[in-house]
Amino acid sequence: MHRILVADDEKDLRELLVSRLKRKGFDAKGAASGEEAMTLLQKESFDIGIFDIRMEPMDGLTLLENVKRRQEMMDVEVIMLTGHGTMETAIDAMKKGAYDYLTKPYNLAELEVVIAKALEKRKLSEENQTMRSLLHAKEKDFDIVGRSAAIERVKHLTARVADADASILIEGESGTGKELVAKGLHYWSKRAAEPFIAVNSGAIPEQLIESELFGHARGAFTGAQKEKKGLVEAADGGTLFLDEIGEMPKDTQVKLLRFLETGTFRRVGETRERAIQVRVVAATNRSLSEEAAAGRFREDLFYRLQVMIIDVPPLRERKEDIPLLVDFFLKQSGQRQLTEHAMNELIRYDFPGNIRELMHILERGCLLSPHNEIEAADLMLPGGTRQASKQDDGCDPLRTLEEVERTHIDSVLTHTDWNKSEAAGILGISVRNIYRKIEQHQLEKNSE
Repeated sequence: MHRILVADDEKDLRELLVSRLKRKGFDAKGAASGEEAMTLLQKESFDIGIFDIRMEPMDGLTLLENVKRRQEMMDVEVIMLTGHGTMETAIDAMKKGAYDYLTKPYNLAELEVVIAKALEKRKLSEENQTMRSLLHAKEKDFDIVGRSAAIERVKHLTARVADADASILIEGESGTGKELVAKGLHYWSKRAAEPFIAVNSGAIPEQLIESELFGHARGAFTGAQKEKKGLVEAADGGTLFLDEIGEMPKDTQVKLLRFLETGTFRRVGETRERAIQVRVVAATNRSLSEEAAAGRFREDLFYRLQVMIIDVPPLRERKEDIPLLVDFFLKQSGQRQLTEHAMNELIRYDFPGNIRELMHILERGCLLSPHNEIEAADLMLPGGTRQASKQDDGCDPLRTLEEVERTHIDSVLTHTDWNKSEAAGILGISVRNIYRKIEQHQLEKNSE
């Protein structure tokens, strides 16, 4: 028998509701105040709590907050009742964890429907407990490959802030594994059994990104033949990972900022406010502080995202991890291994494309090598295996990062006969980015 606690300081309404619920087969109890309800919740277990918002001295929202803070002890779905049904009150209740709300005078049949849905949600949660525990056990083994001091710092910080609700900004060059860190934040947290939704902000056309993120109503624009749930809603309860956040259009940045600050959003073409609980993790290969100072990124959004920043080091700063990464990737391709010379060449190389480039190089080596052992020649390192280490040639090794990047991109473009899609794949960047890099470095076909 399901147990329901009704907290309402209006005696007649409270007793009427308790009586009605008992006739419907529930084990129902009443509490005349928020304090009395807290006492009962600490002593007994309930499946559903029905709380009136207007109570003295502890109102229903405060009671809700207290219950959610002690969720492990008071695992109860809460339905709020209010005689002051403003949208602000309803949204506030939903943000604080209420399952739903009804406005007085409410229809008892409608309340029964909401109770049934809340119980169904609770049932599904209980049925998933074993699965959730197994998933946590499995994902706790999730690891970021590497033992260097630089990557150990990243893993330590990721584990420490995984359970926090604050937004996280992950910074690092393209291909360093920022999405892997985002997954670590998710899988090492209490959200591990909930959705992890990754969004590439630079890959969605500007005119569609708001609809992709927040959804749209039927008829909101040409082609919107049915309503659509956005990726923000799909991530409810879990983690929303916004990759390449610096590529997001400014109009969408405004809406994202409002969502981060209020926990609410509107689908395109709707006036209805929706409230969800989701943890936002963003990533960028640019310096957002510089982008904000230059007016290319909203300062207020940058400050909202930078509550905690995790800086992922480039592969050239953690070269001791290369053998571990090679072993990890080759195990996924079968029992392959590198010759000692091939491994040394990889360690000497600076990897402007970072781990993503390493993956492509190893994939190419597996395709070209007829043997289980992959030779250095099979790797076909762009520009020659010795280019990144000029010390042996008597040349000045102290080139700027921009010079290294220009040389490397030029080499990859030459290697692919200026096939920009193929070059972007090798470099681990988007085609849009490779066009930007060509313009930035003033590269031309057959240039030296």
